[in-house]
Amino acid sequence: MSTQDSSMDASAVHTAPEKPAEEKSTGYGLAMLAVIIAVFMAILDMSIVNVAIPKMMSVFGVNQSEIEWVVTAYALVSGALVPVTGYLGDRFGYKRIFLLAMIIFTIGSGLCGIAWSNSSMIIFRIIQAAGGGALMPISMAMIFRMFPAEKRGMAMGLFGIAVMFAPATGPTLSGYIVEYLDWRLIFTINVPIGILDFFLAMAVLKEFKSPVASKFDLWGFLTSSIGLASLLYGVGKVTEKGWTDHEVIAFIAIGLVCLLIFVAIELTIDYPLLDLSLLKNGTYTLSLVISSISTLIMMGVLFLLPVFLQTLSGLSAVQTGLILLPQAVMSGIMMPIAGALFDKFGARLLAIIGLLLTGVALYLTSALDITTAFSTLIFWLVFRAMGMGLMMMPIQTVGMNTIPMNKMGQGTALSNTVRQISSSFGIAWLGLLYSDRRTFHIADLSDQLNMFSTNIATQFSQLQNQYMSMGQSATQASSSALAYLNGQVQLQATVMGLDDVFIITAVLSFIAAVLSLFLRNTKVSGAPKQHVMGE
Repeated sequence: MSTQDSSMDASAVHTAPEKPAEEKSTGYGLAMLAVIIAVFMAILDMSIVNVAIPKMMSVFGVNQSEIEWVVTAYALVSGALVPVTGYLGDRFGYKRIFLLAMIIFTIGSGLCGIAWSNSSMIIFRIIQAAGGGALMPISMAMIFRMFPAEKRGMAMGLFGIAVMFAPATGPTLSGYIVEYLDWRLIFTINVPIGILDFFLAMAVLKEFKSPVASKFDLWGFLTSSIGLASLLYGVGKVTEKGWTDHEVIAFIAIGLVCLLIFVAIELTIDYPLLDLSLLKNGTYTLSLVISSISTLIMMGVLFLLPVFLQTLSGLSAVQTGLILLPQAVMSGIMMPIAGALFDKFGARLLAIIGLLLTGVALYLTSALDITTAFSTLIFWLVFRAMGMGLMMMPIQTVGMNTIPMNKMGQGTALSNTVRQISSSFGIAWLGLLYSDRRTFHIADLSDQLNMFSTNIATQFSQLQNQYMSMGQSATQASSSALAYLNGQVQLQATVMGLDDVFIITAVLSFIAAVLSLFLRNTKVSGAPKQHVMGE
């Protein structure tokens, strides 16, 4: 910490009470704005590319398996870098790492915007992810250092707007840009915003770091990076290839072995990359479990709903995004409200109510079928977003409040590592669950389509007559009638498979609500009684 920073902090504490409070409030607001903008862009770029994939396939002349690496590379690199962010922040300073990550992310975004081939795009996405992956955990650690315990709920509520709003608005924004503007704008728009945010952050953020050992845990870094990248890649392939595919098994096995070695290393060395002893903290660990379930529910539903809206209802990407937009707005509204309530009442009550609301909303959504009005679906989604927005950040904040200040970087790194894994696992597991349930319902409904059923025989005969009246021969009409009935089976099975997923996620939400009964509204651990921005 520089002498200038120290004198600034001292003046903020010791001068007249009214003016410093006003200045401090303004400083907090601008600091939060700088952090929220950075995190919003980093998270948005994980999902915004999906809608542009068909366009990039056409421009670069590549197939689906080749273009997928544009999405996969970003997810793997950003996930693999999370564990080291705590060490980097403590060693070199959180503001410095934040600014460096912002520079790398902005340069990577600009390069993606001018990519001339699929290979160059993948390389530039890796550069972009190297910066974007560090922004989330570094920003969380900064917030917990900037704000005193009694104000962290509101701060994390505002921070949560970026976390929840970005993945929900990604399809809408991306769909509009791809359909009406230039697809490269999804990358280049980050450049001017990133430059402005860099100078804002440089002006308003204060530097702080914790004393750490100079020795870097190289083996911990290598095993965690390889392990997380392999695990995330393997789990990401599950929805496409299933759990029994050799490639999936190989990468998941490599990931698990590396992570087990990583755990063994961290538990036996003096200066670990991640302090796994934090998991002995019951409140912190319980908050990780509950937030993992919540993340699984959120990401899985965001992944599956477009299947219904685009595949079955025939909506475009922009129309799908507009239907999903109201829930994102509701999440954004609820986040700061939840933060203010957390500061007054703690996390337990908010977590229970939020998870119950989420569970009820998901149960209502399990009544979804092809005749459901879009207004009804939007109501269900907004209802779910109300519950999610109420409980997501309080659950995470109550766990982080129990982490000693000198281990805050470690705590946020571990928390974000778990969030990355649970998000990927949620999409993979729920996607495979949907596929399995759909296959089950196809078989079940097909068994019911037999000529011994009077209703089916009557319907088949009516369809055959209709096709014959349109000029088809008896043989052609018979084939057309069978194809129509088979299509109806496929359609109905798809809807029933989605409804089963909503039921299961509702049950998970209720289970998480029960676990929330054991959350303790503890005070911050190891924090001084008075905090200012910068130490």
